[in-house]
Formats: sequence, C-alpha cells, structure tokens
Amino acid sequence: VEGKVGNEKLAKERRNLVLERMQTSGFITEAEAQKAKDTPLGIDPSPPKRLERQASYFTEYIQQELPKRVSEAVLEVKGLTVETTLNPDWQAAAEKTVKNAVSTYGSYQGFDQAALVAIDPRNGQIKAMVGGKDFNDLESNNYLNRATQAQRQPGSTFKTFVYTTAIEAGFSPNRGYLDTEYIVDGYKPKNYSETFRGWTSIIQALRNSVNIVAVKALISVGWDPTIEIAHKMGIESELKPTYSLALGASEVNLLEMTSAYGTLAARGVHTESYGIKRILDQKGNVIYEQSLTSEQVVTEDTAAIMNWMLQGVVNHGTGRAASLSRPVAGKTGTTDEARDLWFVGYIPQLVAGVWLGNDNNKPTWSTSSTAATTWRRFMVQVIEDIKVENFPKRPNNIENREANIKAKPIKPKRQIVKPYQPPAPPPQKKAVNNNNYNRGYNRNYNRGYNRNYNRNYNNNYNRNYNRSYNQGSRGRIYSQSQPARRSTYRAPARNYSAPTYSAPKKAARTYSAPVQRAAPAPEPAANPAPNFQSAPAVAPPAPPAAKKQVD
Repeated sequence: VEGKVGNEKLAKERRNLVLERMQTSGFITEAEAQKAKDTPLGIDPSPPKRLERQASYFTEYIQQELPKRVSEAVLEVKGLTVETTLNPDWQAAAEKTVKNAVSTYGSYQGFDQAALVAIDPRNGQIKAMVGGKDFNDLESNNYLNRATQAQRQPGSTFKTFVYTTAIEAGFSPNRGYLDTEYIVDGYKPKNYSETFRGWTSIIQALRNSVNIVAVKALISVGWDPTIEIAHKMGIESELKPTYSLALGASEVNLLEMTSAYGTLAARGVHTESYGIKRILDQKGNVIYEQSLTSEQVVTEDTAAIMNWMLQGVVNHGTGRAASLSRPVAGKTGTTDEARDLWFVGYIPQLVAGVWLGNDNNKPTWSTSSTAATTWRRFMVQVIEDIKVENFPKRPNNIENREANIKAKPIKPKRQIVKPYQPPAPPPQKKAVNNNNYNRGYNRNYNRGYNRNYNRNYNNNYNRNYNRSYNQGSRGRIYSQSQPARRSTYRAPARNYSAPTYSAPKKAARTYSAPVQRAAPAPEPAANPAPNFQSAPAVAPPAPPAAKKQVD
C-alpha cells in the first residue's frame, strides 16, 4: 500500500531510487534505467484506484493504524510504502461471502449488513477483513467498518470466556448445575428455548447454549477472574461486572472477539492482531517493523479442554451449520430479538468471525445458524491450500485438576431457585392418518363402487338382453329374463302347459288289535274237562279312518 503522491520532486526521487536498485540487481541495464529516468512522471494526485476498488475496508483500517506506528511528521513527508498482512485471495473470498450472505439471507431474514474477519492465530496477522456489504454503496453508512468500529453485544459467544475461566480454575467439564427457573438479586435469566433441562453439565450447557447454567458458572468463578481472562485473551473493550455479562451483555467488536478465540486455537498463547508488517520511507529504509507480542494467558491443558468442548458445539450442538471435513471448533451467539447474529470458529491454522445484523439495531428474523453457514462458506474457499491438522488432545484427567487461577465466587444477596419440574409428556394420540385414510377410503370406495356398478350393470344388461334376444329367437321366453329395455322382437306364441303331478294312492292299512285272553279260572278240585265256551268273545276294535293324501 503506497501513500498519496504529494509533490513531483519526491516522486522522482522515489522512482529513480527504484530504478537504480533494479539496475544493481540486474533486472535492467544502465541504458534502460537512464531512459526511464528521463521519462515524465505523469502524476495523478488522486488516491490509487486499485486501493479504492479492492480491500477498501482493510485499507481504511490500515490508514487508521498508521498514526499508531509512525509519527505525524513522518506521515506528512509521504511517499511511504506499507507492507500489510492481507491475503488477496482470502480477501476476495471474504468480500464475496459477505455480499452473498446479505443478498441471499438478509432480504427475508431481516438484516442488511454483515462483517467478517480472518486471522492467523499463530502470529496475529489479519488475512482478510470486510466491514460491510459494499464499501461503495452510497445509500448506507458504508464508511463504518463494522469489524473494528461497531460495538455490538456478542451474545452467547461470550460464554467461552466464562467456561475458560472455570476450566482454568480447576472446574471439571462434567460439573453440573441445576437448569431450572432462577432469580438472582432480581435478575432472571432465561434460556433461548424457554425450557429447562434439570441437572446439566458445563460441557452440555456450552454445547446447547444454556443461559441459566452460564450465569451460575459465572457466580461460581466470579466477575474479576472472568473479566481478567477475557482481557488477556484479546478483549480490549470495557466489560461490566453484571450477571448478564455471562450472556454477552457488554459490547465488543468483531476483530477483538475473533482475536480472543484465536488464543484457544494457538494453545493458550495470545498474539496481538495486526495488519501492518513494515513501513518503508521514500528511500526504502525500514522505519517500522511489527514485532510479535505473544503471551501464554491460559495453560495448554485448559486450551485443549476448551477446544474439545467447542468442537462439540460444532459437531453436536448449536454450531452444526459450520461443520467442515476437518476438525472445527466454535461458538454461536444471538442477542435479544436476534438483533446480533454471531459465529466465531477456528481450525488450528485460521480463526474467523462473522457478524450479521442492522446498523440501526433493528430485530431480525434470523438465527445464529445463518452466521455459522456464512462462516462455513468462507472457510470452504480458503482451506483448500491449508493442510488438515488436528487439535492437541485434551488431558486424560479432567477431574480433580489443579487450579491455575483462584476463583472468587460472587455472593448474591438473594437467590430464588424453583424446583425443577420436567415437562409433561405430550398426550398420547391415536395414530390415525386421516388424510391417507380418507384418501384411500374415497379412492377405493369410488373405484370399487363405480367399477362394480358399471360391471354389474353392463354385465346384467348385456347378459339379460342377449339371453332374452337369443332365447326369444328360439321361441323360448323364461320368466327370469327381464331385459332392461323392451325389445322390438316378439317370439311366436306357443302354448306351453306345465305337467300335472299326482301322487300315487296308497292302500289303506288295517289294524288288528291283539286278542285279550281271559284270566285263568281257579283249579277245580278234580280234573274236569276243559270248557272253552266259558270265556266271552272280545270284539276287535274298529279300524282307523283312512287319511287324505296331500301332495
């Protein structure tokens, strides 16, 4: 990046110096160098057009950083050469991603601005910076760099600092808190889902972004340790000691939030982010060179545990939209009424942050998943040349760890903890798919009814008609034949007499009653001759009348 040209004399000196160096290095001959020196400059006092067209937000950031690096007297001389950390390919990918995010999602999700920053966490170099959807759009406040100048509430992305402080203080990731309705000193935090989970561990609370557990964890470790850790990791904005600090109530900017997350990617070492490598004067002398300012602000074990926990957010929690085909860690963030949408994520070699929202702080209808999706679309374009690298393994012992800092628990004046009541199960309903039932019933009924009716009607009609016609042509008409319509054909009359049937007459049966014998007479004294006339004759009964035969 080259400063504006102020006068012709200095410009010629700078040009001739470059030509002499090219001649010394063998790039041009002495004759070519002299010919170039004799050529008029053709000075255009306007700023370099290339800088106005490309990386506009980054260029503005560099111009604001120059007074912090060199004196005003040096800047007045002009003709300076500034070497930056910008990666042109990544910058182009960032600008494209931001513009597409606003045009694709913003129109129906209610936001019209976005910002993106990418930093190398191992040396702090800013590789890409986009502070708005379009620097040259005059209808909006596009000279505002939303990556560095806009102070916004970070939402749940700030929970990372609360839990980093807890881990550094020796807390276990499995330490549990009761997620239920809770009021502390008049402050009543609410979960985004407006539901409760009961006993919840720190790792589960971070993964699912449970607000009440974050507030209770902040009370356990204290305001001062949390604020101190956040500042050491890279947060430069003022942080206020309130209960809502755990949920991102204090405003920060995207650049410092991204830089702070890079501390975890760099194994607990924070390096101040910067965009200027060197500054050379008009004679090519180095008048400024950035030196790395790095500090181990949290232990490697703490960083490894946090990386492991934040990978769970991407793999199984609220940040699934940011997943890549390599290890990724990160955290989503959403403020009240979705006014600010955040995602800050990283791989070991690169950390990037995304913010979506409105300059006038109007609510949106979006979620932090859109910010995670935007982050992923940028990363997919830039990781092609970055090899896959795993995060350091977390320590095997995550219980009963030695504390590296001392927790300073907050002592609330009043706390109200209501008993946890699990949500009532939904009423059991009979699984009836009315749509399928009605559809199937009507389809089958109509098909069956129409098919059967048409089949029966046509079959009966044709069968009866043909039978009547054919049989009538043979002179036989049966009573069961009833054509559906009257035929014009009449069969010749024929007398037909049904045969009569007479049952054969049966002969009348006679009945003879058995002869009744008289009782034996008493024995005589002697042997008299038998007298067969003494027994009276018994008349036989009259035979029954003959019955009439009925057929």
